[in-house]
Parts: sequence; structure tokens; C-alpha cells
Amino acid sequence: MQAPVEQDTASFAASELRLPALRSALGAARRYVEEAAAAFGFDADSCFKLVFAVNEAVTNAIRHGAPDEQGSISLSVVADVDRLTFVVRDCGTFGVPVLDTDTRSEHGRGLALMASVMDEIQLHIKPGSTIVRLSKTRA
Repeated sequence: MQAPVEQDTASFAASELRLPALRSALGAARRYVEEAAAAFGFDADSCFKLVFAVNEAVTNAIRHGAPDEQGSISLSVVADVDRLTFVVRDCGTFGVPVLDTDTRSEHGRGLALMASVMDEIQLHIKPGSTIVRLSKTRA
């Protein structure tokens, strides 16, 4: 039996990815999350969950948020000991979603889906700015 590999979080650099506020940018966002999660030491299942949750947040920023003056949204990653946090920023003002009681609906369940796979979600909302922080602790 092999011992678990210890990641040196001091060598894990925080970074930011500027994405055009276009659906075509989702692939780049998913690759960024997957690479960061794997480099931090998450297993394949956890990487998949992180990609799923952050993809949902970025999709929401593109569909419902607003880009900055350059037409971009921001996706960044920060490591803190055994916790990895992805931060999605846009320049829109978050509106509280109306819960859709139709279980066949494809809309209105994003926050619940993100919460089901993340350890912590934080929303920071003010006029002209929405920040979603998604955190997962490494086992």
C-alpha cells in the first residue's frame, strides 16, 4: 500500500484566468479548474466535482452576470493549507433566483447543485459586482 502523496501548498501558486463572457470560454474554464485541482492533489472524483461546480458558476456569470469593460469575467484559484477555493467574479448584480418547482426545468437549481458537491459556497453581492467563492477541502 502506497502512502498518500503530500502536496506542498506553499509551492501552489494562486492564479487568475480572465475569460471572455462567452459560452465558448467554458472549455478553458473547465481545463483551468481540472489542472488546478489535480495539481493540488485532489483525486479524479473530486476533480470532476470541482469542475462541475465551477462550470456552473462560470455559466451563471456568463448567462446572468455582466462582463467588465474588457468583456471578461474572472476565475481565480487560491490554496489555503488543505482547502482549494475558486472565485468567479462578474460585474452584474446577482438576483435571487426563483425556485422552479418543475423538476424537468433546466434552470434555477445552480446554487443547489454547487452546494451539493462543495464544502462551502459564499456569495458576495453588491450593485455591479457578484463574487462566488467555491471551496473544497482535500481529504
